[in-house]
Amino acid sequence: MSSRPKRRRPGQRDQMRPIIGRTELVAAGLVLLAAGVTLGLVLLLTGGDADGGEAVQATANATVTSIPFEPADADGQALIDLGRRSVEALPDGEWPGLYDAFTQEFHNRCSFSDFVEAGEEDAAGLGAALQQIRFKYLIDVNLSGDTASAVIVGALTDDEYTIQTAYVREDGVWMIAPAPGTTGCSGFNRLSG
Repeated sequence: MSSRPKRRRPGQRDQMRPIIGRTELVAAGLVLLAAGVTLGLVLLLTGGDADGGEAVQATANATVTSIPFEPADADGQALIDLGRRSVEALPDGEWPGLYDAFTQEFHNRCSFSDFVEAGEEDAAGLGAALQQIRFKYLIDVNLSGDTASAVIVGALTDDEYTIQTAYVREDGVWMIAPAPGTTGCSGFNRLSG
């Protein structure tokens, strides 16, 4: 065997092979993409807290892992009572009585008859599942003077759902206020479930 270098033809160039081939580049890109998606999910589920803070929504089926609100005074307890009443009035057949728990602002945009009709439509739409609805607790409570906001965590069978709600103290009594962005007889914003 000869150890002589190969002869090149005139005009022929040395072809250099890349250190990393196309297959390796695609594989590396997929690994980086998977790592980015995993990191994004971790940040979403932990609320972006590097210490693994609690998530408001931990899974796609809206399982809530935030700590339930514990009232420190009568105002906090009034908010819990209103949250419970707003969830349980429909399955208990007491929807019309809930109208009086809403603020005057809500009454100005939703008549009593429209309110009752909306409740009847919601109850009919739920069918047999209506009796499965229950209040669990409040989270994300923000109470400031005569206004408050919260997220109601409820359950329909085994699935949790969350609803944004607002409250206003009128004449010394806490009332359910229309949640931001709602119109007509809609007083709550469904966040999940």
